[in-house]
Amino acid sequence: MGDRKGQPARARGPRPGTRDAPLSRDQILDTAFEIVETEGVERLTVRALATKLGVAVTAIYWHVGDKQAVLDGLVERIIAQLGPVQVRGRRPEERIIAIGRSLRQTLLRQPDLVAVVHRQGRTAALFQPARRVLVRELTAAGLDGADAAVAVQAVLSLVVGSVLVDRQLERQPAQRQSPEELWTAEDVPDAPDLLQHLTHPVDEEKLFDFSLGALVRALVSGSRRGQGAGPASGRRGAAAAPATPGGDLR
Repeated sequence: MGDRKGQPARARGPRPGTRDAPLSRDQILDTAFEIVETEGVERLTVRALATKLGVAVTAIYWHVGDKQAVLDGLVERIIAQLGPVQVRGRRPEERIIAIGRSLRQTLLRQPDLVAVVHRQGRTAALFQPARRVLVRELTAAGLDGADAAVAVQAVLSLVVGSVLVDRQLERQPAQRQSPEELWTAEDVPDAPDLLQHLTHPVDEEKLFDFSLGALVRALVSGSRRGQGAGPASGRRGAAAAPATPGGDLR
């Protein structure tokens, strides 16, 4: 139908804040997940969600709630996605090392998502799946009681410490000298071969693999010799102090 002047009527698009498909809680959380992954958690607001979904702000409140409710739902989704770890290998040492590598890769690959969980005070829940499989593999390797509990925390502390160091190195200002440049022949006068290696940068991933392998082999071999795994040894039955890796994981 034409307008009053006999001209064809203009096609009308959807009004702002409207959408054809029905909205759901899952769609809102999917979009929140996407915003955090691509733009960072600082850009996640109720208004940004509404704009991206083409709905009114009140629709977000109706289906999910305020920003804190969105974050709570998002955290549950992140934990479900990032929490599981890969366990590979046939020998106990191989399987424990695989757990540590899988967890480290997850933390490095998704720093913004991990940061959301950490800021919402849910870091312990994020690490719980890794704790469960570590307990299973460490007990299968012969550790038990307080030794097994301490060993779980030792592996997690190494993983998280490695991630924090990597993040710190990325953020630090340009240094006038690297640690490798500070070594001189006077420091190791009788070991020229050692000096050559000290003056070359260490690959962070290889360093992590070396450290994790050394730790796991010590834990497992100690249990086989009946010497215990570490600080808990010699006080069987004592409860290991609970610990949760922390720090700024982003």
